[in-house]
Amino acid sequence: MKKKSFQQKEWNLKDLLPAHKGKDFENYIKSLDKAVLSFEAKRKELKNTITPNKFVEIIRLYEKIKYDSGKIFVYAQLWFSQDTKSEEARVFKAKIHQYDAELDNRVLFFSLWFKSLDEKTAKALIKATPKYSYFLERVRMFKPYTLSEAEEKILTIKEVTEREALHSLYKIITSGMMYDLELNGKILKLNRSQLTSYARHKDEKIRERVYTSLFTTFSENKDVLGEIYKNLILSWKNENVQLRKYPEPISPRNLGNNISDKAVDAMLSACKKNASSFQKYFKIKAKLLRVKKLKRESVYAPIEGKERDIPYNDAINLVLEAYGDFSPEMARLARKVIEQDHIDSKIRDTKVAGAFCYDCAPGITPYVLVNYTGKERDVTTIAHELGHAVHDLLSHKNVLLQSHPPLVLAETASVFGEMLMTEMLFIQEKDPKLKQALIASKLDDFYATIQRQAFFVLFEMKAHEAIEKGATLEEISQLWLQSLKQQFGDSVEVSGQFKYEWLTIPHIYESPFYCYSYPFGNLLTLALYQMYKEQGKNFVPKYIKFLSYGGSQEPKKICAELGIDVESEEFWEKGFKYIDTLVKDLEESMIKL
Repeated sequence: MKKKSFQQKEWNLKDLLPAHKGKDFENYIKSLDKAVLSFEAKRKELKNTITPNKFVEIIRLYEKIKYDSGKIFVYAQLWFSQDTKSEEARVFKAKIHQYDAELDNRVLFFSLWFKSLDEKTAKALIKATPKYSYFLERVRMFKPYTLSEAEEKILTIKEVTEREALHSLYKIITSGMMYDLELNGKILKLNRSQLTSYARHKDEKIRERVYTSLFTTFSENKDVLGEIYKNLILSWKNENVQLRKYPEPISPRNLGNNISDKAVDAMLSACKKNASSFQKYFKIKAKLLRVKKLKRESVYAPIEGKERDIPYNDAINLVLEAYGDFSPEMARLARKVIEQDHIDSKIRDTKVAGAFCYDCAPGITPYVLVNYTGKERDVTTIAHELGHAVHDLLSHKNVLLQSHPPLVLAETASVFGEMLMTEMLFIQEKDPKLKQALIASKLDDFYATIQRQAFFVLFEMKAHEAIEKGATLEEISQLWLQSLKQQFGDSVEVSGQFKYEWLTIPHIYESPFYCYSYPFGNLLTLALYQMYKEQGKNFVPKYIKFLSYGGSQEPKKICAELGIDVESEEFWEKGFKYIDTLVKDLEESMIKL
């Protein structure tokens, strides 16, 4: 594929909404309200005797409402993400969240009616509407945990003024934090993305200063951040366990992903049992860094002692080349995101930290946010997030209500993209020392996205239980320290300041138990990648089909089509065998060098 010059830009949000105020916006809202009124008028037609044609007509109107309201909602989220300090963006986001909640309440009667149908009538309607069958089956799955219409409406409104408000407060506080870092005799004022880019610096003292600065700043806000977390967890428990009667706090997440408790337990069990794989790696890494024992501050230290700067244009072309070598179609879709200015990569003090991909609906190219500092790690991040976007674009062949892939499969394309790029770099690299560094870097990635994320969830399980019993901030922090010690064993020295690390993890605030999707997706991707190595180009169409399912089938069935049993702990063990092979390769490289 011909290389092109790419410049760092901010998002083009006009593809979602031409404007967020003025006559055009007012007309858009009026049109949406008119559609909702039309939908509400359909309520009297919802009877056991409804014809399939009339039923499909109602579903399509419901879908259109979701499409139009989704565009406004995503616009508000993205605008706030790119400028968390803009009062106008915050006010608009709050206003749209309130509007969206009210709209959801107005159309709520449809799903409640469908859940209330007897099994025979429901099955007949599902059979008569194959285009929406999985969506309708999913609606029915939540029947045992659904409350009355009045109660559901109260909870929808409460979500805006409680959990969503607390999420926004956490973002406002944390995204506004600035950090001091001493570098070359000067004190730099950095945002979080800039600060953490130095966590992989060759100088151990600088790495230690990074974490000290991070945790010092967060500890100054620990009381309010701790209270936010505790109240979010209590809200989650009160709604899901006490009111809806889910058996465990993690149960609504599992049902939301349509994945069995058995599959999640098997995956987490494999992660706990194979902690020794990464512990062995960290002991080898200590030798490579010529230290007696690795410190937690040095877990991500580069073993080659340097990390080259890569211009943004080179990074984009590198990712597109890696994608194109595997599948020209995937490269074309990734390029589409970039050329439509749907990627925001500029560093700004008011921008949220980290990276994400946000998909709105079929027909709208997904949006990607990264904070590009020019480091090698950022190239991998771009490959990861564009993988999400490619996955979303492939799934757009499905109707909106069955388009979005579930969380447990949502990390597949992103991780696969990273592996494609890593292998390309490995093949191109002729220096044995740098090849060794690439193996170590990949193991760092696997630790960060498999073991670390799995232990986030294991920590959450204990924290939810402890908070229910009235745990203090210090007690929660001690649970986190215990989790770190279980992960690292005797391979890594963990200082006391890391007890506040859990305060810095946005996912456990915003989406309880979300993080198991990362080890799930990564270990699954290792299996898929090994299939690719065995089958070559014959694997590509199978993989494209796998991604194209989106959210139109049960994850277990999608995986079974490729011979994968997600409920088997033996399957998850295979991923760790691959990791063990990399650890062995790294150990052998030390002998050769």
